[in-house]
Formats: sequence, structure tokens, C-alpha cells
Amino acid sequence: MSGMADTLKILLIEDDAEDCRITREVIDAIPGRSFDLEWWEDYDSGYARLERGGVDICFVDYEISDRSGLDFIRMARDAGHLTPLVLLTAVAQHDIDAGAMEAGASDYLDKSELSARMVERTIRHSMAHSESMKAMAAQSGLLSMTLENARAGIAALDVNGTCVAINSHFDAMLDAIVGVPRGKAARCPDATAMLIDQIAEQLDSAAGESVEVKGIEGAIYEVTRNKTPLHGSVFVSMDVTGQRILQQELYGAKQYAEAARLATSSFFTNLSHELRTPLHGIIGFSELILNDPAAKETSEYATHINECGRSLLTVVNTVISFSRIESGLQSFSDEKILDLSAFIAEVLRTLEACATDAEVRLEVAIDERIGGLVFDPMALRTMLLNLVDNAIRFSSPDSVVTIRASLSVPDEIVRLSVIDTGIGIPRDKQRYVFEAFYQVDSHLSRSYEGIGLGLPLVKLLAEAHGGAVDLVSEEGVGTNVSIIIPDLRLLLADFSNQRIVSV
Repeated sequence: MSGMADTLKILLIEDDAEDCRITREVIDAIPGRSFDLEWWEDYDSGYARLERGGVDICFVDYEISDRSGLDFIRMARDAGHLTPLVLLTAVAQHDIDAGAMEAGASDYLDKSELSARMVERTIRHSMAHSESMKAMAAQSGLLSMTLENARAGIAALDVNGTCVAINSHFDAMLDAIVGVPRGKAARCPDATAMLIDQIAEQLDSAAGESVEVKGIEGAIYEVTRNKTPLHGSVFVSMDVTGQRILQQELYGAKQYAEAARLATSSFFTNLSHELRTPLHGIIGFSELILNDPAAKETSEYATHINECGRSLLTVVNTVISFSRIESGLQSFSDEKILDLSAFIAEVLRTLEACATDAEVRLEVAIDERIGGLVFDPMALRTMLLNLVDNAIRFSSPDSVVTIRASLSVPDEIVRLSVIDTGIGIPRDKQRYVFEAFYQVDSHLSRSYEGIGLGLPLVKLLAEAHGGAVDLVSEEGVGTNVSIIIPDLRLLLADFSNQRIVSV
């Protein structure tokens, strides 16, 4: 009996004084131990003493006056007492033995066969049994706490389909199914089993691994089931009401956005027709007047009309293009621009007259490792035209605008830069220049033309191709705007056989 306390506190509930004396003598005869036996002959008083604690083991007579020792043991176990409880009886019968074990007794002793060795063995085994019960109770408490603190609802069923564990979240779901407010009368086990059986039937007939269960007031729960190694089942439920509401709202928002997109598409189609058609007419008739030899007196007016019409058409085209790209209505094609140098030269020819009038020289510097790009040609042309046109307009006479294509190592990212030595952009205004229609100089009497869509359009086009735009500017020094193009769009020059290869 090593490992026990030096003096063992024994509680004896026995209504017969002679049986008490015999039991005490047997206990005192156990060698190597000291015992403190406390005797109570009344059922209620004995139970009250057990309740107070400080008892190592309790012996209970089978009959205490007109009360039953089995009821005593059963009541103690129901109250959560884990003290070793040993039933004493003067009649050795199998049904009493079985009843004792069922009630929760640690052991069963026949008074007529009491001996020091038998009692010592019973004490040792009963206390070991008690320690096992305490360990199991601790594990059960930990499991219960874990179940209760889980965010999901959990219910465990044994192999017979009996619910052996259920937490409050799962219980709340079952209440919601039948429409019972929380905090009302507890549901009976049969009702719980019936509701879980209904969920199990839905899972059996479901195509997937989960089913959605709806409460009377609209709550939605997703329930799954997993088999245990001992052929039981664990049901897990999650309240997905908020998630489903959010999904519905997102779906509605998507439908609304799609309707808005279609309306936008229709609007721009109509706008394109309503604005471009009369502008083309104005430009066309002004050209007829200019080509008519008999209209020399009005040619100056016709020239002005033609220039204004073309300028207005450019504005309309820019606004419509920007709006279509911003709303996701514009599609792009990935084409191989095999010779970037030739492509840039072609774009710059469009701006030669503008550069000559502004007395600005255009220079091109391209890294020889760059062969070409995989890009939408029209998009790249638009980006270069906007950037170079801006650089020319904001540069002073006798200055240089440089178009440079560089390749960074080792990430192989292309920077297509347009660099000027013009007036620059004030530091406090640089954060706004990519916003649509923003003007650094917003006065009506500003010195430079434009509607504020050049840089925003370049940014949209770069992002549509997986790239970005970087701006470095200093007032009075100049501006460097770089289109950053990812490596997947690069075509490297192959110097071994003078051809272009894609990486």
C-alpha cells in the first residue's frame, strides 16, 4: 500500500454497532498502516460527513435502517464524489454485486468473509480505482471545456447512436430548428436524438459532405459528419447565416455592377455616335471648303473650324477611351512587337512637327539586350504619344526629350522612360497627377493645354498589362516618367543568330 497517506481516514456508514466493532478490528489488524476510522450509524448524517470531505475511503452498509446503501452510493456518484465507496453486505448475492457496480461502487465485500488481507486489498484497489476516476474526470472536464469553447457546434454519438456529448452551440442549433428560444426548458434526450437523426438522414442523401440546415427564424447552419475509429459519429455545425447574407449581398452587388457596366457600354456607344458623327461632318465640310478654289475668302475660317473640330474630336476620343478602360470595357491583344526601336521611331515621327515647332530635340536610347515586347500595339503607342507629347509641351526651347528603354538585372524588368528637362512638377502636386482630370495649373488662363487625362490614361494602360508607372520630378529641373513592364512581356535580343526570342 505504498504511496498512500501515513494515516488513512476511513468513513464507516453502519447502523449495527457489533458489525462496526468487527470491521474496526479487521482494519486494525492490517499490518504496516495506521487508520483513523470514523463511524456514523445514520444514513443522512453519514452522507453529510462525506460531503464535508477529508475522507480517503468510505465503507457503506447495504442496509442502513430502512435505507439502501446502493442509493447512498448512487447519490454520491451523481453528486460528483470520486471518493472510493465500498459496499458491505451480510448476504453474498450476484445481483447485489452487480447492483453495487452499476451504482458506482469501487468494490463489494461480504461481511461474513472479512479479513485483514481482503480489506487491505479492497482499500488498495479501490483507491487506485478512485485515482483512475479522478484522471478520467479531469480528462472529461478538459474535453467538456474544449467542446464548450469551440466556435463550432459539436455533438458526439456512440456506436449505438446515443448522444454522449453535445456543446451549447450545437444545442442552440437544434433549438433554432424547432423554433425554441434559448434559455427555455431543456430538451429531452429523445427529442435531441430525433433531431440529430433527421440531420443524419439529410447527410445520407446529400451529394456532398455537408448539408445546410435552416432554423425557423432564418438562421442557416452548415453541418458535417465524421466517423470515429469506434464506429461512432461526430457532427460539426457552423452558423453561416452572416456568410450567406454577405454572399447574397455580393451577388446583388455583382449583378448591379454588371448592369452598370452594360449601361456604361451602351452610354459610350451612343456618346461615340452622337459626338463623333457631327464632328466628322464639321471636319469634312471644312475640308471641302478649304479645297474649293472659289472659297478663298472663307478659307481662313474653314481652317480654324477644321483645327477646332479635330482638337475637339481628340478630346472626345481621349475621354471615351479613358472611360472604357477604367470601366473594364476595353479589351487588349498581346502581340509581339519584335523591334522596339523601329516601333518607337514610328511613334516619334507623328510628333516630329510638334517637337520642331517647340524647338525640342528628341533622342532615343534603347538597351541593346531589349529586342521587343509582348504588348497591345495601340496601347503602347497611346502611352508613348501621351508621355512624349507632355514632355514636349512642358519643355523650353533648345531642350532635349529622351526616350530610354533600360533593362534591370536580374529581374529583367523593362523601364520605358520619357525624360525631359522642363518645368517639373511641384512636390506637393505629384501625388495627384495620376488622378483623372487633375491639372497642376488649374486656372482658366493656364499656359499649357490639356484635359488632365494623359498620365491617368498611361497608368491605366500600364496596369492593364501587369505593369506600373513611376514618376520622378523636381520643379525647375525636369520630369522622368517610367513605364515599368514585367519580365513576362520582354523579348530579349539573341546576338548569337540575330533573332528575337521570348523569355
